[in-house]
Amino acid sequence: MDTKAQKISGWIKNRKSTFVSGLKEGGKINDDLIEHLLENASWAPTHGLVQPWFFRVYTGDAVKHFFSKQKEIYKLITPPTKFKEHKYKGYDEKWKRVSHIVAVIAKRDPYKRFPKQEDIVSVACGVQNIYLSLDAYGIAGYLSTGDVCYSPQMRKYLQLERDDEVLGFFILGIPDHALVSTPRVRIPVSEKTQWVR
Repeated sequence: MDTKAQKISGWIKNRKSTFVSGLKEGGKINDDLIEHLLENASWAPTHGLVQPWFFRVYTGDAVKHFFSKQKEIYKLITPPTKFKEHKYKGYDEKWKRVSHIVAVIAKRDPYKRFPKQEDIVSVACGVQNIYLSLDAYGIAGYLSTGDVCYSPQMRKYLQLERDDEVLGFFILGIPDHALVSTPRVRIPVSEKTQWVR
């Protein structure tokens, strides 16, 4: 029988990002499961119980509209030398495989009791809680980031306040088990560690 230590190591090492191409077309997640994911996210560490996370959930027709907005912003902000036609056109297809999109936002503590970085780190821990929960609920996804995500145009679309920060968009759907996933690897932690005695 697995020990608690083995189990938690297994959950962490089996965490993965499943991109849109790995989601089943037409797959839909019950809203109750999304609520459970966000409940798990809300148990992240938070200095002074600030609890700076805020989630805006897109589902149904709002998913298609969200990708249309991303497409519009991509065209607007991308220099011609970096513009990729296949990426631009791809926005028209993504919604077919995506059940929900969760905009993950760090809302600044209005009293600014702690450095802003602590709000962001806390919400990032919430994102990891979502990742660790996916397999248990039989769903899949990944945190989408990038230039469109962090653009002023997206900030306006999300109606962010001045000190709020969007960390990314958690794209969620039903995994397509017919697809083979790529093995995941890590640099040995010994190469990333310095001991000071």
